[in-house]
Amino acid sequence: MRKKPWFYLFVLALSVMLALYTRLTMAVTAAEFYLFPDAPFWLFLEALLVVSILDRLHARATRRSQVSGRASYYFGLLWRGALLFVGGLQLLNGALVLTGVAHGDFGSWYSLVRSLSADGFLYLLVGSVYLPFLYQQHAGQVRVEVERLEKEATQARLQALQQHVDPHFLFNNLNILAALIEPANTAAHDYVTHLASLYRYLVRTRQQDAVPVAEELAFLRDYQFLLQRRFGAAYVFEEDVQVPAEELQHLLIPPGVGQELLTNALKHNLGSRSRPLHVCLTLTATSLQVYHAHRPRPVPAPGEGSGLTGLRARLALLHDTPVRVDATPTQFSVTLPLVRRAPVSA
Repeated sequence: MRKKPWFYLFVLALSVMLALYTRLTMAVTAAEFYLFPDAPFWLFLEALLVVSILDRLHARATRRSQVSGRASYYFGLLWRGALLFVGGLQLLNGALVLTGVAHGDFGSWYSLVRSLSADGFLYLLVGSVYLPFLYQQHAGQVRVEVERLEKEATQARLQALQQHVDPHFLFNNLNILAALIEPANTAAHDYVTHLASLYRYLVRTRQQDAVPVAEELAFLRDYQFLLQRRFGAAYVFEEDVQVPAEELQHLLIPPGVGQELLTNALKHNLGSRSRPLHVCLTLTATSLQVYHAHRPRPVPAPGEGSGLTGLRARLALLHDTPVRVDATPTQFSVTLPLVRRAPVSA
């Protein structure tokens, strides 16, 4: 983690003050006071080592998504760093003494305790001063990430509204169209009925952040019906619902996210009558997954990747678990976390 110049000046000043304090406590009179010129320099290097150890432990926890703003997390960093710092210095001192580069008395228990105490005191002093800086840096990164997610979610909502023609207008005209179709034309009636149901759902949920999974699933079946009438046998939709029907009302998901996954699957992958693309939807108590074979089109569709960015932003407002995307040369899958509706007291 890069530091500003003032940070290194602060650590150097702290090292000089610590060296002065140590010599003042050892010298009873002014005649006994003597400060070794290199003492602040070695303390400065040891202080930078403490900072480097804490930075590396924090970066490792960040990669594993284990960072939190709780005090227990920072105390954990402190004691793990203490083991690395004190143990590392003792091993280094022992190696220098054994090779003859440095001199020391490691045969005396008092010398060992004195060395461990000095290293531990220096580590706790520097570490306790540095951890507040580390906390402020983490808090700033969290604020920036929250602002970024809120901005992406707002842009996703705006883009969704801009891409859809007024559903009220379409829904009303579909009802008129259904009345004009001859009663014997069953296929046309079925198509208009599913299309009207689809836009009825869009009208009702366009201002909602989340809907029951049961409603989103019914919407997806209407959408799949329209896609099958359009593409025929080129795309096959399979459904595996592993949740009882009554539980689907208690699981929540942002409206329309399933439609975006199906649209992206058809937009970016090839399917044909001789070699259909199987798009599978698996619904569990914790997630909704859409997966299919990876058959990219020869010419990539425009806007590739923007749909997943909007999905991540919308799901981040409801759930701490991120959207999981698994892409291999043969298969592509997206897993969305579900939110359970809070129980309502009688």
